[in-house]
Parts: sequence; structure tokens; C-alpha cells
Amino acid sequence: MKINHGKLDALLGKILDAHKTGEVSRNEAIGAIAHVVAAVEKGNETEVHSWLNNEGTYERWLKMIKSQ
Repeated sequence: MKINHGKLDALLGKILDAHKTGEVSRNEAIGAIAHVVAAVEKGNETEVHSWLNNEGTYERWLKMIKSQ
């Protein structure tokens, strides 16, 4: 699987920024990052592609976190 590191950096930055601003907890940010890393490790291209190329995936995660 080929990873677009620019898009990965952007996603990680958004997750870390959400933590920095208090939108999500440290553990929630770690969980999202771990989820993406595990998808890469397992070769789950569909999941990785969704996180890196579909803004809606990040937005749905953030909305889910905020509703808890």
C-alpha cells in the first residue's frame, strides 16, 4: 500500500490540533491515530483511503467524540 505522507501529515495535524484546542482528549486523539496506524499495518486500504482522502471521515469521528 502506498501512503501519501502529505495527506497523512495533514490528518495527524488535524487530530493533534483538535486535542490542543480541547475538542478531544489526549486518549481520544491517541485512539484515532492508533486506528489509522492499525489500518495501515493490516493493509486495510479502504479505511486508510477514507481517513486520508475523505474529509467526512474525520468530521464524523469528531462529531461522534463530541456527542459522547
